[in-house]
Amino acid sequence: MTQWTVLFALIAMPVVAMAQPELVRLMDFEAGDYVVEPDSLASITDVAGEVISGARSLKGDSTGGGAQWNEFFRSPDGLLKAKEAYAITFTFKILARGDDTGFYALVRSKSGKGPSNWQWTDLTDEFGTVSLHFYTAGVGDHALIVGIRGKGAIAIDDITISADPSMRVADTKLPELTRTRTSPGNTTYYADSVAGDDANAGTSEAAPWKSLDRINETTFAPGDTILLKSGGEWSGVLAPGGSGTRDAAIVMSRYGTGRKPRIAARDEDQTALLIQNQEYWEISDLEITNTGKAPGAKRMGVSVRAVDFGTAHHIHLKRLYVHDVNGSNVKGQGQSGISWYSGGETKSRFDDLLIEGCRLVRCDRNGITGSSGHWARKDWFPSLNVVIRGNVLEDIGGDGIVPIACDGALVERNIVRGGRMRAPDAAAGIWPWSCDNTVVQYNEVSRMRGTRDGQGFDSDWNCTNTLIQYNYSHDNDGGFVLICNAGDSGPDDNIGNIGTVVRYNVSQNDGERIIHIGGPCKDTLIHNNTFYTGPDLDMHAVLSTSWGGFSDDTRFERNIFHCEGKARFSFSESTGDVFSGNVFFGGLEDVPDDASAITDSPLLIAPGSAGDGMHSLDGYRLGPETPCPQAGAFVKEADGW
Repeated sequence: MTQWTVLFALIAMPVVAMAQPELVRLMDFEAGDYVVEPDSLASITDVAGEVISGARSLKGDSTGGGAQWNEFFRSPDGLLKAKEAYAITFTFKILARGDDTGFYALVRSKSGKGPSNWQWTDLTDEFGTVSLHFYTAGVGDHALIVGIRGKGAIAIDDITISADPSMRVADTKLPELTRTRTSPGNTTYYADSVAGDDANAGTSEAAPWKSLDRINETTFAPGDTILLKSGGEWSGVLAPGGSGTRDAAIVMSRYGTGRKPRIAARDEDQTALLIQNQEYWEISDLEITNTGKAPGAKRMGVSVRAVDFGTAHHIHLKRLYVHDVNGSNVKGQGQSGISWYSGGETKSRFDDLLIEGCRLVRCDRNGITGSSGHWARKDWFPSLNVVIRGNVLEDIGGDGIVPIACDGALVERNIVRGGRMRAPDAAAGIWPWSCDNTVVQYNEVSRMRGTRDGQGFDSDWNCTNTLIQYNYSHDNDGGFVLICNAGDSGPDDNIGNIGTVVRYNVSQNDGERIIHIGGPCKDTLIHNNTFYTGPDLDMHAVLSTSWGGFSDDTRFERNIFHCEGKARFSFSESTGDVFSGNVFFGGLEDVPDDASAITDSPLLIAPGSAGDGMHSLDGYRLGPETPCPQAGAFVKEADGW
């Protein structure tokens, strides 16, 4: 059998001419170089059918009744140093597996203070090679871990750990700011990178300031306006001080004609625009970029932060052009073109955060994302009135749009075109995480690359009452929608994925699995969607898998499954799956019971004819002779819906 290689590229970075990798440790289990702990699931095997090379290999075996997660190998403490990049390889041979067995490798910080990243090995052959790269950042207690999910057995051998200078990630930092000036308020300030002078008063176009330093040292006041000259270029971080009020926000924008004012962060800068512990700001019409010499940890274009602040109100970001942000593409290390964060010992959050009409191009790792230190249910303090509207995201390294720890977030009329372009780990187009009452509507997501996850949309971990409606998903490698939750996490952190509704969407030629329900999601309703797959696709129509359990109470009503290739339904151990009034047409296999099913052609006007844009969906209208007038998405001729 030809050896099958699983690539675990935990960090995607350009290779430059640097020193060659230096061997740190080779473990071949031949000369007692690894001590097996008592009562471990690991053993040294010399059985001929189990050994990979030499006389001995390390065997992990959970077939006798292991837990959900069975870690049988951990590299010695102290082996992986802080601020170092490592290349790690090992060989494997699968010895036993069940239907739901998984084998995984990860690099994890023992203290939890450093980045941790894991990748599943969806192994289909008997043996192969795992290769991964990892950067430890500033924490020196990481270890390589290999484990088994569920019941199975595997042998590993020839573990090689090398320091790889070519894969190091650049450190970035936020600026240290000192405010030396205070505005009286209700004043308009001007900045011109060419003709300005910091000795000027800055209060007229004829006498503008010149530098970002002059802006950054100022504490602005309610009613102030800061205008940067169109066509101007500044290097560094734009980080103005002060807050407005409900009745008098602070406005930052541009004056003059021509290209938007450009803020280009330097190599060491974590962000190009920073708003921290401030409120009542309206920022528009700037160009933002942050391209370092090498991909940087936490590198961002725009950073909005509330730390030990309480509730930060009314931050509006409009018509920003954010591009070429080369952050790390590792989940946990990478950041976003536009990012917000709330946290600290004092519970903090945002109320009225608007990101509208922005364009993001070539941003790594993500497009628009939030994060919070108060996402867990025992410490729940969600952001409110978060609106992400009318943005265009293109060529994004990982995830597109991800609200986190929000209640009532609205994500609408965005376009994500090309995601997970460089990230090796899981990413999807638009998805909430640890959110309640999210509405995702009138968005278009296409060309998500790869099947880890690779879907256009997702209702994820610890989310309740997510509504995904009136969206157009097409040509995404991983499928249309993922609905998932981990069953092995407790209610202090995660109350589950409950009450997701997916309706009135069109999916055209999404790959791998149109609908993927992973883990013990409950009370899910999927109705009046139109799913079309072309003649070249062979995939799952619906796939249910375990993530610490299976889904329960999933209803499929009045959907159109129009398959010109092949598509299967697979529910494994899920319970309470009910189908009613669905259309099953074409090359569908293992079709579920549906007492009111329709198997004739739905007589869509021109299925498969849509391209980019909602305006192209006319072909998904039902023809006048359709046998299913109440099924599928309600597509109108003019604008899709």
